[in-house]
Amino acid sequence: MFDSRRPRVLAALCAALAVAMLASCDRGGNAAAESGSSDTPASRSGTKPNIVYVLTDDLAWNLVKYMPHVQEMQKKGTTFSNFFATDSLCCPSRTSILTGQYPHNTGVFTNSGDDGGYRAFLKNGNEKKTFGPSLQRAGYRTGFMGKYLNGYQPGDKNGTDKPYVPSGWDEWDVAGEGYNEYNYELNENGKVVPYGKAPQDYLTDVLSKKATSFIGASAEEKKPFMLEVATFAPHGPYVPAPRDKGKFPGSRIRRPMPMTRRPSTRRNGSAPCHR
Repeated sequence: MFDSRRPRVLAALCAALAVAMLASCDRGGNAAAESGSSDTPASRSGTKPNIVYVLTDDLAWNLVKYMPHVQEMQKKGTTFSNFFATDSLCCPSRTSILTGQYPHNTGVFTNSGDDGGYRAFLKNGNEKKTFGPSLQRAGYRTGFMGKYLNGYQPGDKNGTDKPYVPSGWDEWDVAGEGYNEYNYELNENGKVVPYGKAPQDYLTDVLSKKATSFIGASAEEKKPFMLEVATFAPHGPYVPAPRDKGKFPGSRIRRPMPMTRRPSTRRNGSAPCHR
């Protein structure tokens, strides 16, 4: 469960995302991007770059040193040295990523309730403002996989007669409650597909295979593509893939004092503040 008052830290690894956001959302802005070369093949030829955007949930930067695959993505991707987070909460931040707008423009201020999460996202018409439709109009093949917004369920119909796919996405493989990595459902292009607890059902691996398939199909069609893969990991309850269990024997997580000690009433009689 999300505590809507608790800041969420979302770490993202991007490949040429600045090009996507500036070109697709038709908005001005300043961003400094660094890569292996400032003069990329796409910029020299004027072609449209392919974009793979991986958004993780609660990935702390001090964990990256244990993740060689993430480090490899970082080396081959684009690093933004000048960037801004519009909000540290999960859903307001995700909505800003999808629309390029601030929370006071999107109307998504928290993770649940009338002013937060998927409900507020829909109520304020944000699905029509995402970069998906804009990139489609620009000739891109678009894909979205993994986590959408808090409160979304794969079977949501949104006024239609069957599970719907938001406009702007050629490939849609999105889960609702995927934090446990097993026993979840995916909306696979309008069809709700249940997954169990077999090793091959591990959600992050399922998303990886679907992402690889999407990229291969896009290459065959010879169309530029934009793919967002939004994992539920490493958000708690911290369920590793079967092959990764026991990889760090003896390692312990150091927790700050407030996480291990219950709040107590102050001597002057005032009540503690619970978060």
